Amino acid sequence: MKPFNKDNNYSFFNVMKKYCLIMTFFASALPCSSQQVFSLNQAIEKALKSNSGLRASLYEAEAQRALLKTAVDLPKTFVSLVYGQYNSYRRQDNNLSISQTIPFTVFGSQGSFNSSLVESSELKNKAIENELIFNVKRVYFQLTFLQAKQYLLMQQDSIYEGFRKAATLRYTTGESNLLERTTAETQQNEVRNQLASSQADLAAVRAQLKLLLNSNVLPNADQAEWKELSFNINSDSTALQSNPAIAFMLKQTEVESNRKALEIAKAGPDISLGYFNQTLIGTPYNSSDRLATSSDRFVGFQVGLAVPLWFVPHQGRIQAAELNRQAAQSSYEYFSQTMLGQFQQAIQAYTKYRNSLDYYKTSALPNADLLLKQSEAAFRNGDIGYAEYLIALQKAIAIREGHLQTLSDYNQSIIFIEFLSGTK
Repeated sequence: MKPFNKDNNYSFFNVMKKYCLIMTFFASALPCSSQQVFSLNQAIEKALKSNSGLRASLYEAEAQRALLKTAVDLPKTFVSLVYGQYNSYRRQDNNLSISQTIPFTVFGSQGSFNSSLVESSELKNKAIENELIFNVKRVYFQLTFLQAKQYLLMQQDSIYEGFRKAATLRYTTGESNLLERTTAETQQNEVRNQLASSQADLAAVRAQLKLLLNSNVLPNADQAEWKELSFNINSDSTALQSNPAIAFMLKQTEVESNRKALEIAKAGPDISLGYFNQTLIGTPYNSSDRLATSSDRFVGFQVGLAVPLWFVPHQGRIQAAELNRQAAQSSYEYFSQTMLGQFQQAIQAYTKYRNSLDYYKTSALPNADLLLKQSEAAFRNGDIGYAEYLIALQKAIAIREGHLQTLSDYNQSIIFIEFLSGTK
């Protein structure tokens, strides 16, 4: 068994290259209908095209755009005909009337309300899209982390396999006791149990990604994506200005203000316009003695106002609209403060993981390589016993596991900051 260090084929990066080749081989060997490898960009693109939740949001936005046509919503035009004796004994008189009611809401309030609903639905769609991208990134990098963790466990299994063989040989030759061999076997069995658990975790995370992508195949992550993410976001609160969820909450205050204006307009007078064209057979026509016949038409216009006499229901709806506006304003302020708090905490977490990651890269990982190399050589040469070797192994492996977890936490902190700042 070769030690796990930078200078041989068991170095972390060389092993990861082998792991990627192994994963690529097995992925290509599986039927295309059962599994498919996605890059991160491919996964995001697939989710934006196929996710059912986002598609529902798009339909809602389209429905609001369709309602823009209702900005000028006039009641049906009333046309009536009166025929018979309404002026004299003559039965041939007729009156043709056309009237139209124009509600006060057509003078801008309905249009403003509809426009704000469209803008609100578009911002809601952007917020859902931003959250979907965040969830895809989060699950995708969780999947790459678990795949890297699984191969780290495979490395541990290989190390403990060598330890078990060496312990068995030493026991056979009488150089050690049964406790050493039993300890080696126990450690290897523990690692294999963790491997089985890791495989179950991988299956669960793949199922999550499959749901997000609304895919017919089981998605698999490209392990080449498992790397340290770059951070190019302002660390102050101005980064939140691009968050679509905050913009959506702010737009809701405008929607409720326009709703109140609409309710006020509904309480205003409705205008009524009318036109009539009729006969008045037998009445004097102009200033002459001639009487009007059925060929003579009398025309005119009607203008009226419809004023509510019972204002209490309108007053109740206006008050409710104002309370809804105040509620939307309070919700926006609370949501903004919550997002600001989460952003500040995320920046602190990023800084913590950044410092920890630097520690692993500059100090801990090289020391772990050296510890594995020297302890294995000392154990093989008989300079140390199995207890010292086991402690050295556990320390080196713990460092590797800590680095892996820290890199995952670091990437997840950046992904969360990107979500809060609306960065795709």
